[in-house]
Amino acid sequence: QRLKEMVAEQLRQDLGRLLKEEIHADVTFCVSHTLFRAHKAVLLARVPDFFLYSTGKQLSNLKDHETFNLENFEPSEFKTFLEVVYSSDKNVREIEEETLKKRVLDPRQRQKHESLASGSLQNTQISGVKCIGSDKRTFVNQHFRDGAIEREVVCSPDTEDEILEASDAEGNVTKPGNSELETASGLGEDLMMLYKKCCCPDINIWIEGNQFQAHRAILCARSSYFAAMLSGSWAESSQEHITLQG
Repeated sequence: QRLKEMVAEQLRQDLGRLLKEEIHADVTFCVSHTLFRAHKAVLLARVPDFFLYSTGKQLSNLKDHETFNLENFEPSEFKTFLEVVYSSDKNVREIEEETLKKRVLDPRQRQKHESLASGSLQNTQISGVKCIGSDKRTFVNQHFRDGAIEREVVCSPDTEDEILEASDAEGNVTKPGNSELETASGLGEDLMMLYKKCCCPDINIWIEGNQFQAHRAILCARSSYFAAMLSGSWAESSQEHITLQG
């Protein structure tokens, strides 16, 4: 138990530093003329509904280094929200829901969000599924435009293997192991699912012919070796594909 607590605390510190130092940040939020730089991977791992609603984006058209204006927030309030997202050891679903209802969704969106989120638990057979998190979380992102609703749902158990197998067939991507690795906290569990689902990776690591998709910012936050390689003067710092020997 003590070891788990130490591992969880180290992860909290590493992710907190990632946010504070803006290491490889790839998305910016503007709140009352105050800029907050963050990381798509962390936000999609922990608060996917908030990220997709607040940006009005879908995974298919997300770009790096975009800036999004947020209304109904005070800078200090949004700063606290990000700190919780990056450092809370527990599941942050309730905080995400509360923030969505109070600060992001208008009454009409809120009603439809609650209705569809509830309905999606009953029906996981939805075409065009995007894999953005745990198969236990069937959240729905809606993009309201002229009354039309686009739905982007976390992948269901029925589609997970198909998506990963398709990735393997197309790009020789090594599928993460299915062994039940015990994580030390809710934060660790969310980040593990991000990796297992191959969600929005920004770097490919090749080892003995096998390709592993990962997230540059998280690697740098957790490993001094990768921090030196990907943030310094090494040739790999500007590459999307790197090869490791041994």
